[in-house]
Amino acid sequence: MLTRRRLLEGSIAGLLASASGGCNDMGSGRRVVVVGAGLSGLNAALILERWGFEVDVVEAKTRVGGRLWTLDHLPGSPEGGGNVMGAQYGRVVHMAHHLNIALRTPPRTLPSDYVIRDQRISRDSWASAAANPLPETWRSIPPQRLMGKLNETNPLLKTRAWHDPNLMASDQSADVGLKALGFPNAAIELINANNSYGNNLSDTSLMALYRIMGEFGRLSGPELAVQEATLGNMRLPEAMAKQLSRPVSLGEPVVAVRHSPSRVQVALASGKTLEADAAILALPLPALEPIEVNLSATQTNLLRQIDYHKVVQLHCVVEAPFWEAAGWSGSWWTDGLLGRIFTRPIPNTSRYNMTVWINGDHCDPLNALDETACTQSITQALWQLVPEARDVTSVGQLVRWSIDPYAGGVWALWRPGQAGTAHRAIRAPTGRLFFAGEHTAEAYRGMEGAMESGERAALEIMRVLA
Repeated sequence: MLTRRRLLEGSIAGLLASASGGCNDMGSGRRVVVVGAGLSGLNAALILERWGFEVDVVEAKTRVGGRLWTLDHLPGSPEGGGNVMGAQYGRVVHMAHHLNIALRTPPRTLPSDYVIRDQRISRDSWASAAANPLPETWRSIPPQRLMGKLNETNPLLKTRAWHDPNLMASDQSADVGLKALGFPNAAIELINANNSYGNNLSDTSLMALYRIMGEFGRLSGPELAVQEATLGNMRLPEAMAKQLSRPVSLGEPVVAVRHSPSRVQVALASGKTLEADAAILALPLPALEPIEVNLSATQTNLLRQIDYHKVVQLHCVVEAPFWEAAGWSGSWWTDGLLGRIFTRPIPNTSRYNMTVWINGDHCDPLNALDETACTQSITQALWQLVPEARDVTSVGQLVRWSIDPYAGGVWALWRPGQAGTAHRAIRAPTGRLFFAGEHTAEAYRGMEGAMESGERAALEIMRVLA
């Protein structure tokens, strides 16, 4: 990882040397505005500042971090956004080490039991339980591992070229594709009940699922280990922001971005206008849509066609392990309203964080409610499932990314065949406008994809402005 970093810095130095006669001074007056202070925007800003650019970062929210959000006001500081740093997240881990952000192996989430068609099944009896709907040859596979069967036919186990047009030519919807691959209907129904990678299987690209499973499949043994920031993942973007020469302008929504072949104007809701030589739009696409930007009709249409994953979370704090007396494991995987329930101990205490995590189109009726009614709907279902939890559990925070105007969901999704046509177009520079964010990443997803995209956008600007 360090070798790769040195190679990157060497390539940047070479680029600048060739463009400026060997001088590392990029020249004063080369100004860039970065819209969005998530990992992608902050990483781009730090790289540009390192090589002499003047950078202004503006952020609509009153905090940095984007879709990283540590709930510091709750015991245990659970994550409302990005949860863990994957074993392959080299840029993220390198930045954390560079900024002295302590990392740790996350406290182990308690094992899951199952609730299928309102029938409780212990994890030890899953394979033999009468309520297990899977056919005989599939019964030993727990619901959360059914998707892993894709790696038996995965064309992406040895490549990251998931949006290759040749591969995409055979892409199809996940429900049709899984059926063609021999997945039984019961397995497809269980996958659809808790699909973290699509709002429903009919609108989900099979190749996108291959991409995700291939990413897991390329890792093995100790490389599967994940990490988190000891004091909360928000500490990383906060530390990155502090490294900038100019503080991030918080609470400054952008209303318009106008650009010519040589200049960019960024108009803020406060009435301010920022002039620059280039701008990076490091925003989720739903947050970009209300901003007035003069893009081509083709690019505008493509931007509007990308879906985002829906997630509703309810974060609770549990005072005592109520599940032990009933002989349960402490977490649950359900095919009902509650989706998945993750429970993990709060270090150095006797308490637990419990998160109800609901995915995809199952979020729609909940997102139609106000915050109070949504919270009540989830908690009533929780008390019905585990009535013994009521006296020892307090509700802490409802998180709904889909109705956040500056997020629109947790990550970009790809419809069947879409990545082969749209991915390159949505990240292509337009004049002096450049694009970053996990939806534009070439190889990775999540936090690492965001960092990768900021790096690429910074390099693109250097090529134009150097």
